[in-house]
Amino acid sequence: MPRSDIVRKAVELGRDKGFVTFGELDQLLLNELWPSTTTSPEYIEAVMTALSDEGINVVEDEGP
Repeated sequence: MPRSDIVRKAVELGRDKGFVTFGELDQLLLNELWPSTTTSPEYIEAVMTALSDEGINVVEDEGP
């Protein structure tokens, strides 16, 4: 899957509720990227920037 699609999916994931958890983001990246490619720190930063630009916060996972 192209990286731009993953950024779009991350934004969609958090758009309705205004946030995405680190766990949700991690799961998205694991499911969509690995093992097909290696994710660089710059790519993770690009995802985080896209979320921030959309007003979507990345928060700690909710407790049990």
